[in-house]
Amino acid sequence: MFPRDGSAYRDYRAAKLDGYPTSVAELLVDIDRLQELDGDARTRILACCERANMAIYNCNDATVSRDSVRAFGAQFGLHRLDHHLCSNDDGVSEVTNASGGERAGYVPYSDRSLSWHTDGYYNEDACQVLAVVLHCEHDAATGGESALLDPEIAYIKLRDADPAFIEAFEHPECMTIPANNTASGDIRPISIGPVFSYDSNDGALHMRYSARKKYIHWRDDAATTAARECLADLLDDADGPVLHYRLQPGQGLISNNVLHNRTAFTDGPARKRLLYRARFFDHIHTS
Repeated sequence: MFPRDGSAYRDYRAAKLDGYPTSVAELLVDIDRLQELDGDARTRILACCERANMAIYNCNDATVSRDSVRAFGAQFGLHRLDHHLCSNDDGVSEVTNASGGERAGYVPYSDRSLSWHTDGYYNEDACQVLAVVLHCEHDAATGGESALLDPEIAYIKLRDADPAFIEAFEHPECMTIPANNTASGDIRPISIGPVFSYDSNDGALHMRYSARKKYIHWRDDAATTAARECLADLLDDADGPVLHYRLQPGQGLISNNVLHNRTAFTDGPARKRLLYRARFFDHIHTS
């Protein structure tokens, strides 16, 4: 249960800020195989997720597949996969620079930069992406670095700046993503909802956000505009809590759908950047 009131929130806030990592090195965990974690590795990953809602693993097994990624997630209670438009039949997508086909029309499957977002921000309420596993099979020749931020830290910083920012981001019509309709059919209906919401089962905080300039409609009021500007400043603050990391082959990120972006990249002549991504409708529970 995410504490939002009184002394429970104050105690949570103090502990969260005190324990939040100042470098990615504090979130790195060595593992032998994705499919079968030993108890110590799993415990260390969960401890990182408790601190920052994410962990970065370094896998010593070079024989990783989409099945391995699914098996890894299952060991953290992640079973309900988001079978979205660009995923394979097993629910795992291959994030690479697509040269053609349906994926080529979407920025994540290009070599361009990605602005700040959480995954699946356009999904309907019943299908919110709560956790993500991202495994690097091949890195780019240059670029492809990500910036990362725990949504709970964003919440704390916004609330510290002005509690009205939280109220604005909790509004049920705060952010609207228009329907995705193409000449070949309707892909996705309109999505209207808050930035911050709370899981109906366990009360966990969930953040739905995109910094895209196009195809996003924000509630037109002063508090929402100010909250957006405050969050943008936080994400751009070179001295702030944002962490930066470029996944290497064999490494991966497991998270409760943290805020992230990606720099543009250039593929090498011999191979293309390739990451496996699995998105889940489940949370990583740390206790």
